[in-house]
Amino acid sequence: MKNILTNTCLAFVFTVLLFVGTHSNVNAQTLLTQQGDITVGGGLTLTTGVGDGGGGEIGVNGNGFYAITDEIRAGLGISLFFGDFSPTQINIDGHYLFINEDDLAVYGLAGLGIWRWTTPDIGFGIGSMSFSTSGLNLGGGVEYDLGNFLLFGEAKLSTITGTPINFAGGIRLRL
Repeated sequence: MKNILTNTCLAFVFTVLLFVGTHSNVNAQTLLTQQGDITVGGGLTLTTGVGDGGGGEIGVNGNGFYAITDEIRAGLGISLFFGDFSPTQINIDGHYLFINEDDLAVYGLAGLGIWRWTTPDIGFGIGSMSFSTSGLNLGGGVEYDLGNFLLFGEAKLSTITGTPINFAGGIRLRL
């Protein structure tokens, strides 16, 4: 599992560097995200370090962001996972856009993550149980403008028990 995780992280970093390295700055700069912009979107999420034996689970996510300045935005997101423990993750994240030009944005993120798990019914009259925890989120991502919507991908580390890493991707629409 650690080899898969390492290879996935390296592939994500390589993809971000490829976007940054091949991005042309020949034309006059137009900001992808500007102060006051609102985006909403969703997609798929893969998380590691949860589930049966600390494995990974796949789920869906939804999120929305408001651009406070041209470089800083804040948002709220929720991820619903399918699997043994059915975790739900709620995130309050801030993004700092290191690159915000033409059709590309590269950002770092930090925030607060709240996780809730429900265990399956284990029998013996005990039933299912639920518990929750919270921790910090640290990571980064990239957005690419495809006309009417933005394609995004991000990796995020959550500082909770098991230290899950989330990989998310999908689309965001400008409102």
